[in-house]
Amino acid sequence: MKRGRPKQPGRRTRRVASLIREVVSQALVTEMSDPRMAFVTVTGVDVSADMRVADVRVSVLGDPRQQKACLQAIRHAHGRVQERVADALAMKFCPALRFHLDDSVKRSVSISALIAKARAEDEAARADRIRRGLESPDDEPEDVPEATPAERPEDGL
Repeated sequence: MKRGRPKQPGRRTRRVASLIREVVSQALVTEMSDPRMAFVTVTGVDVSADMRVADVRVSVLGDPRQQKACLQAIRHAHGRVQERVADALAMKFCPALRFHLDDSVKRSVSISALIAKARAEDEAARADRIRRGLESPDDEPEDVPEATPAERPEDGL
C-alpha cells in the first residue's frame, strides 16, 4: 500500500466543485429572500472522489448567534439549493450538499491581530531601550522578519 501525499482532486472534480460553488453562491445571495442569509459567502467546496458528496464551506459575517441563524436558514433552503445545483450540473448523480461554517477567515483575522500586537510590543520595547540609552535609534532592530505582502496592504498585494 502506497503512502504519501493525499491524492489531489482531478480536473473534473475541481470543475464540479467550482460550478457548485458558483451555483450555491448565486442561489444563497440572489435567489433566497431569507434575511438571515444577508451576509453569507461561500468560501469553498470540497467534492468527494466519487462525487456523491459536496461539503460547502460558508463564512457568515456577524456574531455566533447570527452565524447559527444563517446556517439554519441555509439548511432550511437546502432542497431548493440542491435542486439548482442538480439543474446546473446535469450529471447522473448530483452530489449531496452538506453545509459547514468556515471559521478560517475569523482565524486569519485573529492571527493577523496577534502578529500586529506582537510587532507593536516589540516596537514599544525598542523605543524604551532607546529612551534608556541601551540602544541607538540608528541600530537596526534584530531578528525582526520582514512583513509579508498580506501584512502590507499599502503595497497593493
